[in-house]
Amino acid sequence: MGISGLIPFLLMLEFLVPPAWLTPLQPICDPRVMDKYILEAQQAEQDIGSFCATSCALLEAVLVPDTKVNFLEWKMMTRARQASEVWGGLALLLTALGRAQEGPPATLPSFRDQVARMSSTLLSVKEILRSVNVEAEARSLHAAPTPSLTIHTVEKLLSIYLNFLRGKANLYVTEACRSYAR
Repeated sequence: MGISGLIPFLLMLEFLVPPAWLTPLQPICDPRVMDKYILEAQQAEQDIGSFCATSCALLEAVLVPDTKVNFLEWKMMTRARQASEVWGGLALLLTALGRAQEGPPATLPSFRDQVARMSSTLLSVKEILRSVNVEAEARSLHAAPTPSLTIHTVEKLLSIYLNFLRGKANLYVTEACRSYAR
């Protein structure tokens, strides 16, 4: 094949093989991603609740983020303050899940698997939050304290985990994605 045959061949390849840069990236701002994590958290709460019928006490009290959201106050907060609460809350939850694996319920394989999935989900949420600049926003506030509470049971940890995903994390990602769309 000479030069005259090479050009038609390359043109034909152009239409058969799409260029890599046209491949869409994972849609971080697709609300179904956070909805999936929230649904998984609800399922985890039900699954663990079934074998913690009365109470699964943690080995020691753990600090978790306060997940109560006053929507009016949330909207009035600066973006940096919102980011600080979300980023700090994520760190507290990751630490609390690690501590939950040390207690008596951790002897149950299903509990360990569920906590591992929850930790994995939080790490995925962490990457989503990084992609919408939460870490940089939070640093701009110079480490403001994250509102927190102390808990003693696995059930309360699961409730906090679910409320965090459904509340502050979801609110922050949704608003960040809206601002990117503008």
